Amino acid sequence: MPYSPAILAGTTNHLQRIFEVDNLPSSDLEALEYKLAHVVLHLIRSDFNRLLHLLYRIDVDERKVKAAMIDADEDTVSIRIARLIIKREIQKTEIRLRYSGR
Repeated sequence: MPYSPAILAGTTNHLQRIFEVDNLPSSDLEALEYKLAHVVLHLIRSDFNRLLHLLYRIDVDERKVKAAMIDADEDTVSIRIARLIIKREIQKTEIRLRYSGR
């Protein structure tokens, strides 16, 4: 599903603040997923507790995270989790934009 540039930009900006990273792509959903998956993979390998904290903060459904982690290698898990994060952040951005009057 194509998203408006405002939704993608808002989602990207929020993800950059949450994950404390720069230069996440804000116009290409696939590129955003790819870059975020690398960030998630790094957290899986180096600071899993921080990743869990961020997932809780973002409000990603715990059951979906558990399902994403079943029977897969770290690379696949990181992509699945990145998709869940992006999907949730897009939902939140859509709500913020809808009620901000834009």
